[in-house]
Amino acid sequence: MIAGPFAASLLGDHGAEVIKIERPNQGDSLRKMGPRNARGLWFEVSARNKKSVEVDLGSADGAAFARELVQSADVVIENYRPGVMEQWGLGWEDIHAINPRAVMLRISGFGQSGPYSARPGFGKISEAFSGATNLTGYTDGPPVHPGYSHGDLVTGVFGAFGVMLALHERNTSGLGQMIDLPLYEGLFRMIDWQVPFLEVLGIDSTRAGASFPFAGGFITEILPTIDGKFVVVSAATGKHVGNVVAFLQEGGHLQVTGEDDIPVSVIKDALGAWLGTQNSEEAVNSLKSVGVIAEKVSKPSDIAQDPHIAARHNLVPVHSEEYGKFTVPAPVPRLSRTPGQVRSLGPKLGAHNKLLNAPPTKINVGPESLSALSVGAVEAG
Repeated sequence: MIAGPFAASLLGDHGAEVIKIERPNQGDSLRKMGPRNARGLWFEVSARNKKSVEVDLGSADGAAFARELVQSADVVIENYRPGVMEQWGLGWEDIHAINPRAVMLRISGFGQSGPYSARPGFGKISEAFSGATNLTGYTDGPPVHPGYSHGDLVTGVFGAFGVMLALHERNTSGLGQMIDLPLYEGLFRMIDWQVPFLEVLGIDSTRAGASFPFAGGFITEILPTIDGKFVVVSAATGKHVGNVVAFLQEGGHLQVTGEDDIPVSVIKDALGAWLGTQNSEEAVNSLKSVGVIAEKVSKPSDIAQDPHIAARHNLVPVHSEEYGKFTVPAPVPRLSRTPGQVRSLGPKLGAHNKLLNAPPTKINVGPESLSALSVGAVEAG
């Protein structure tokens, strides 16, 4: 629902023609998610720069239509459990036979091989399996999920990266290849220290709250201020820890001397006590003025009004027939000569059926969702 479409969306931001294949009369599940009074808003933002066709891939006509698209597609992205695409004659061997130059990104819960390959999986499952959930939360509390689709979105980024690697290699070989990307592997790759620390040091890592457990004498804290907001202080070098100590000592908030002998816990307690008496904006400005790296924890209302966000054009204006004018995140990364663009918002279901000569639709009773034939890209969902 998110990982494959996000990979295609990243490609679409930078010029790919993305054709999204959706279940007839139902469409992508994301169309029905979001606040009650604006269920389709998330989809409009997420599915930007895409075309939508309703196709029953379980029918002979639907599968034939998809195979026809594959003939000219650079990339096929799918988000099903292993074996589903093969049932429709759209597995990797089929795709490669139809178009040897096509790259196929296959995103699934646990990959195309291995004893867990048949298991279903969503982003939150991938976060748990990768070890990420185990590391999130406070030591004396249960693990918690991030407040957004972290596992799915990380997978989407790795998926787009894999697609670009395969397309670059194709310039040499002339051949496409299959990218097998389970939802958990991107997160697992990012937490590269957890298993080595276990095997070499015997450390079975777990939650440490706002602190990074192996930061030594460094400070990475999230602390509340008197105005009900939170400030992050990141003193990740000896110099910056020294700046924190000097600031607290000068203000009389740390009643000890001998910087090298001060326990980090004492510094953190003193910093937290001071911040608890301060307005967040004033506290951040005071810390920055003495070389301490700090920033407020932003809410959407902060982001929408932030002058740096505005100066960097991180939000771009769009117009929706249903929701009017609003802004969406700009394409990332920023290229100097060929920058990405938001050319359109997520399409109405089947908006491009006639344009692409899609076959007459039938209700697809399959529970899964596909996710993409892309650059001439196709995304099935």
